[in-house]
Amino acid sequence: MFPIYKQLKLERKSIYFVIGVSVVFCSLSAGFSLVGTVLPDKIAMINPIEHGSLSIKEIGGHFIWGAVAALVTLRLRYILLGGLFAVLIDSDHLIGLLHTEGIPRMGHSITFAIIATIVLMLVFSKKDYRLGTIVGTSVLTHISYDIFDGSYGFPILTPFMDKIIQFPKIDWMVFEIAAIAIIGVSSFIITKKESVQKNTSTQ
Repeated sequence: MFPIYKQLKLERKSIYFVIGVSVVFCSLSAGFSLVGTVLPDKIAMINPIEHGSLSIKEIGGHFIWGAVAALVTLRLRYILLGGLFAVLIDSDHLIGLLHTEGIPRMGHSITFAIIATIVLMLVFSKKDYRLGTIVGTSVLTHISYDIFDGSYGFPILTPFMDKIIQFPKIDWMVFEIAAIAIIGVSSFIITKKESVQKNTSTQ
């Protein structure tokens, strides 16, 4: 196992990695929202700027929620990505700038989480299971903050069911704890496997 200070050090290649992954994730979220324009039950989209989706509070809150969940990885690149993913999911609001009809919050769904996980792992590393876990749980941390911050509904089963599902305010803890647990268990298994492989290679 690598020393903690090395895991929390952000090298140049890690900076490029974080930027590259974030750009692709942002593009996926914005692109996936376009699917909502051809689904039934469309509604008039709201301009995200007028709605306040780009406020400092909104951005900071989502980043903190995502980063806190990713802290259990003890790796700075994934902590940053956890925060950034939780923020960048809101790229699905950008479709509102087109003043068209669609399904709001398309990125706030299980389908998007699965697609984003598969695409990012294929593009950046099929064996980077930490990345896959952070991507997959980013929907949980994002929804957690949204519920904490106000009364929101999400099309979590879209495109199979376009209904907006409402959650009780107390459920923000359920989503955040679930994200922490999933990332924590995954990180423990991955770290243990890496330690075994390192010991085997040195023998």
